Formats: sequence, C-alpha cells, structure tokens
Amino acid sequence: MSHIILYIEDENAIVELVQDVLRHPDIDLQFAFSAAEGLKKARTGHPDLILLDVMMPGRSGWSVWEELRGEDDFKHIPIIMLTGQLHRYRVMKEFAKSDIDAYITKPFDARVVRDEIQKMLAVTFWDARTGKPLPVQRDKKA
Repeated sequence: MSHIILYIEDENAIVELVQDVLRHPDIDLQFAFSAAEGLKKARTGHPDLILLDVMMPGRSGWSVWEELRGEDDFKHIPIIMLTGQLHRYRVMKEFAKSDIDAYITKPFDARVVRDEIQKMLAVTFWDARTGKPLPVQRDKKA
C-alpha cells in the first residue's frame, strides 16, 4: 500500500535532499513549493502525512497548519513541521503551545525524519541500522 506524503517547502535544495532521504517504493512523495500550492494539493491529493516548512515567503507554515487543522478532513492527518529557525528554545516553546504532531529542526538527521514518519504512519520503511529501504511487503492471498 502506497502512502502519500505531501511536503510543502519553498527551497529546492531541501526538496531534493528529502526526496533522497524518503526514497521508498511504498512512498508517493509529492511536493508543493508554496503555501497556496500546498493547500490545493492537500485538499485534492488526500495525503496520509504532511511535512510542512515553517518559514515560507508570503505565508508562514503556522498559518497553513491552522487552516488545515480547521478543516474536518485534516484534523487527524499527521503534520510534521520543519524549521530552520535558529532560536531552538523559542521554537520549542511555540511548538509546545500547539498540537503539532511533531517538529524537526533543520539541518536534520535523515534517521530523525524517517523515524518520525514511520511513527506517525505506524509502518516501517527503512532498516533501523542501515537506513536502507526494506523490501515492499504485500499481503499474500491464500
């Protein structure tokens, strides 16, 4: 079963990195390069999980998060916020006041991103020791 992950991020270099980090046959990784495009893709693509950059031009990830959480279709979709903000303590306080599912600071460790995604989706895509994709498991019919 393929899991749709939508990543809303305005920086191409980060998008390319995440594309490499999350490469797996059971992941359909989709991208949006602005808040407006991300909202549109979220509403039409029915993602299983959303990765959301906090700092984007024109509109913050916080406002995108608030809008999505205000819609019934997104109340139970896990959202992981990614932030490159330097003031880690301030960021931790902001996240603690919210009901964000998880946040990850950039630059990030690939294992941290993978672990959060696997935890949120309750599946295992990568070997914990090597980080290599595990074989695709298909249901066998008797």
